[in-house]
Amino acid sequence: MGWDIIEKWLMQRRGLLFCFAIVYAALAFDVKAEEFNTITIGIISPKDGSGLVLAGESHDESIRLAFSHLGPLQVGDLQIKLELRAWNDAGKPEMAAKGAMQLAREDHVVAILGPVNSGSTRAALQQLRDEQIELPVISALSTAPELTYSNVRDKNFFRLIFDDADRMGQYATFIKQEKGKEGEQHFLFLYEDNPYGEGLKNSLKDRFYTPNVVALSWRAIITQNCANKDIPYPNAQDALRSGQCFAEDFKQLLDESEISNVVLLGDTSGALSLVEGIKLSGLSLNLDYFFVGSNKRLFDEAPTGSITIGDPVLDYLRAPTAGLSGDWRKLLKEFEERAKKDHEDFVMTAYEAAMVLHSALRIVLSSQQALPEIDDLRRKLLQVLESESFDALEPWRTISFSQGKLDLIPTAPIYRITRGVAREDPVNSHPWVQLSVKARNPLFEAPIEVHLNAYGVESGKLGVYWVDEVTNHEHLVEDRWVKFSAGQAIERFHLFERGLYHFKMLDTPFYPALAETRVDLSNNYLISAVSALVGAVLAVSRASSGVLAWIMRVLAGMAAGLLLTFGSLYGQQLSGWIPFPSFGHEPVVNAMLTGLIGGLVGPRMMADLLLTWARRLLMPSQSG
Repeated sequence: MGWDIIEKWLMQRRGLLFCFAIVYAALAFDVKAEEFNTITIGIISPKDGSGLVLAGESHDESIRLAFSHLGPLQVGDLQIKLELRAWNDAGKPEMAAKGAMQLAREDHVVAILGPVNSGSTRAALQQLRDEQIELPVISALSTAPELTYSNVRDKNFFRLIFDDADRMGQYATFIKQEKGKEGEQHFLFLYEDNPYGEGLKNSLKDRFYTPNVVALSWRAIITQNCANKDIPYPNAQDALRSGQCFAEDFKQLLDESEISNVVLLGDTSGALSLVEGIKLSGLSLNLDYFFVGSNKRLFDEAPTGSITIGDPVLDYLRAPTAGLSGDWRKLLKEFEERAKKDHEDFVMTAYEAAMVLHSALRIVLSSQQALPEIDDLRRKLLQVLESESFDALEPWRTISFSQGKLDLIPTAPIYRITRGVAREDPVNSHPWVQLSVKARNPLFEAPIEVHLNAYGVESGKLGVYWVDEVTNHEHLVEDRWVKFSAGQAIERFHLFERGLYHFKMLDTPFYPALAETRVDLSNNYLISAVSALVGAVLAVSRASSGVLAWIMRVLAGMAAGLLLTFGSLYGQQLSGWIPFPSFGHEPVVNAMLTGLIGGLVGPRMMADLLLTWARRLLMPSQSG
C-alpha cells in the first residue's frame, strides 16, 4: 500500500523532478567547467601565531594587489580564472612542509609564492623533494644563501630577492664608511637562533672590515632559567625584554669591553626586545645600534640614530622620472588602502613574484589549445622560469634567474632612524631605456614604430625578434644602432611576415622586459579588394569584349587597387619622393578610395601595360 502511494506521488510530480534533474546537471556542468577553466596558485605566509605576522600579512596583501592589476589569461578563446589559495605556516618549518603538501596534492596549485622565512622554505622544498613533486616555489623574502648554492639548490626554487651574502656585503661596505673614520671600533653581533639569524651573522662576518667582532646568539646571552619556557618568562623574547635575565658574562662583556656598536641580526620583534632589555638592565647606554629590516614598527621604536638595512622598497622619491614617481606613489597608496598598513610594509619582491608567475603562465599558455594537465603545466612553468626574462617594477632591472638566483638584484636600502626616516645609501644613476610599441599592428599598413626613451644612455643597439609560438624560441630578425636625440628616438621596422615580435635592447637594461607586438592581417585590404572589384566591374561594363578578357581586366583592376592601397597605407613610409595617393589618416577611407580608383583605372592601364610588355617579349621570337 505504501509503495502505491509513493509511486502515485512520483508520477504526479515527474515533470518537477525532471526540471530538478536538468538544473542539477547544468550546475554540475558549470562546476566542472569552472574547475577546468581555473588555475590555482598557492601562497605560504606566516599569519597569526608567529612573530613574523606583520611580514606575512604584507607578503600576502602585496601578492593579492599584484593579481588584481594583472589581466586575464587566455588559452585559445578560453579565458582562465586565477584563484589564490593561502596557507598560514605560522613561521614554523613543519607547518610550511605540511602546507606545501596540502597545496600540491589537495589544492592542485601550479606554483607556490612563498614561504617568507628561509627555514620554512627549506622545509617546504625538502618535503616536495621527498615526494618527488615538481612544483615552482618562488620566494620573495627567503634570503639564506645556501638555498641557491649550485650543488644543493632545489630545482623547484626561485628567489626574487638578494641573499644574505649580497645584502650583508652592502651593509659591511656602508658600516666601514660610517665607522672607519672614527678610528678603531669594536662590534658585538647578536644573532637570532635560527637559520635566518645565523645566515645574517655568517654573511656579515665574512665580509666585515675589521676583526674586532664578538658574535653571540640571543639564547646564549640569557640565563638557563630565563630560557626555560615555564619559569619565569613564557618565551625568549620576554626574557630578552625584561633586562633581568642576561647572563653574567654578557653583562661583563658590555661593561668592561670596548664594544660601542651592537649589530642585531634577526627579526624586528626580537631585536627591539633585546634593545629594550639592554636599556632596562642598566648596562652601558652609549651604544650605536645596527638593525636588519625596514618595517614601520622598527622605524617607530628603534633608538634614534640607529642604522638599518632593509628589504627592497619602491621609493617614489628616488624615481628617475616624474611619471614613474607618480605611478609608484599611486601603487603604494592603493596598498595602504587595501591592506590597512603603512606603505613601508609593501613587499616589492612579493608583488614582482606575482608578476613573474603571471608572465610565465602567459608564455606557457600562449602555445596551448587547452589547459595542460597539472603536472605538465608545472614542468613547463619551471622551464620558462629558468629560461625567460620578466618585467620588474624598477625599469633599469629585468628579472631572470641563474640556478634560481636573480641575475640583477634589487638595491638594499639603508636608513638612519631619526623619527622620520632618511635614506643613507647613495642615489645610483641607473642607465636604462624605455621601449614602447603598439600591442597589435596590421600587416602591410605601416612600418612598426618602436619608441625609445633613454635615461643616461647616448646610444645603444636595438634588436627585433620573431617568436616561434610553438616552441617560444626567438629568432633575431634585425639589429641596429640607435642614437638618441634629447633622450628620445623612433625606429621603424619593415616586417613583412605575420606573427609575434619582441623588441629588446642588446647592450643596456630596458623596460618593459617584454616589448612586443603582433603583426596580423586587417580588414582594410579586403575593403580595398571589394572596392576595386566594384570599380573594375564599372570600368569594363562599357567595353565589348569576351568573357576571358573581361575576367582578366577585372583581375587587373583589383590588382591595381590593392597596389594603390599598399602605396597609400605603407608605401609612403618606404620612399618620400614617390607621389602615392592619400586621403587622410583613416586607413578605412584610404583603402576604400584607393581600391575604387585602382579598380576604375586598372582594367585599361594595367591590361594595356601587360599587353605591351607581352608584345615586346614575343616580338623577337616571332621575328626569329
